[in-house]
Amino acid sequence: MIWLFDLDNTLVDRDGAFRAWAVETVAAHDGGPSDLAAILEADGGGFAPKDAVAATVRDVLGRATPVERLIEEMRAGIRRHIVLYPGVTDLLAELRAGGDPVGIVTNGVSHQQRGKIERTGLDRLVDTVVVSEEVGVAKPDPRPVEIALERLGGTAADAWMIGDAAHADVAAGRAAGTRTGWVAHGRAWAGEGAPDVIGPTTPDVVDQARAS
Repeated sequence: MIWLFDLDNTLVDRDGAFRAWAVETVAAHDGGPSDLAAILEADGGGFAPKDAVAATVRDVLGRATPVERLIEEMRAGIRRHIVLYPGVTDLLAELRAGGDPVGIVTNGVSHQQRGKIERTGLDRLVDTVVVSEEVGVAKPDPRPVEIALERLGGTAADAWMIGDAAHADVAAGRAAGTRTGWVAHGRAWAGEGAPDVIGPTTPDVVDQARAS
């Protein structure tokens, strides 16, 4: 079996890292709870345009920093605070020890996504990494998933695509022909075309997938 994982909020706690940076930044600029709430809402779980998030940070904190610099400050703060979810290291090591190839398929800019991967040690726990900026196409297009499968020498029939984003991860896996797993983080599935398995955490999704 081939296991393909999204990165943010699937293997690493991206939202927790953003919140930690936001708390730090609001405190450093004498902001208050309403400022923090506005920044967290603007982030949209990482899916909002980065220039819009940075503009919100600038406006609510009264900063004169150019948006482009704030984006890089924000990205650096996320990298600084990023951590793996509990159980991820053991999970990936176990899959590979059993002979199963493991890959990461992630949307984002190369230096940011690879920076998170290197900081958390994921580069030593997976067999390939596909970053959308590097291949010129992003999920939900199936091509990043297909590229990962090509690199790992497998087919969609033998693969799972697992992630937290229904519109990107599940959609891309389905379009590529893999089985799909959704990391719910306490949410209920609300869309059409439900994934093959749903679980609260990534290790739980993999457990269900292996048992299916």
